[in-house]
Amino acid sequence: MSPINPREALAREALRLHERYHHELIERFSVCPWAKPARADGRTRAHVVIDASCSSEELIPILAQWAADETIDVAFVIAPRFAGGADAFADWATSIVQAHSDVFLTAPFYPSVPDSAGSIQFLRQTPDPTVQLVRRIRLEEIRAQDPPHYTDIFDLDLRELEADKAPREVAASVVAHNERMIDREGRAEIKRILDDIREDRARTYAKLLPLL
Repeated sequence: MSPINPREALAREALRLHERYHHELIERFSVCPWAKPARADGRTRAHVVIDASCSSEELIPILAQWAADETIDVAFVIAPRFAGGADAFADWATSIVQAHSDVFLTAPFYPSVPDSAGSIQFLRQTPDPTVQLVRRIRLEEIRAQDPPHYTDIFDLDLRELEADKAPREVAASVVAHNERMIDREGRAEIKRILDDIREDRARTYAKLLPLL
């Protein structure tokens, strides 16, 4: 048996945890209606930043490739070893895509939020700090119809966008949908799912990180 490559193992496990989050929470409860169709159609990409320094240099060719490939609508940069807090990560998320801000909109997802967090931030508790990139051109029609409400892909409902006439307040409708879902399922149940993924992460990384 060949020895384990800890860098490859960390990338593989970070992607596995990312998939767990999307399958068990986002797709299961239709939190982001674009998530499942985009994945099923092969219009998503993901990259794991292995080094603790989270240098943006390694991302330059990757983001350039994503920007040039118009078949990619949604992409994720996952940084399992990012050491800063949520505000620092939000700044980092903005900085890494600066050269392609004309192509992508970004949103930071962070593993923990205050107890007082609203529904969107509560549902954005990814296993690892994660940057979501969404291709701007795919959203131009909605931005033109409803600019005051647009923030990112989490605020859009694909089923309504595919209707003959998109609603004026798409973002508000999706926020309302997610709040109803939390009321229906219970905040404790959503937290149970998130905590189970966190525990999986803790066990997995406890074995891998000392090898790096």
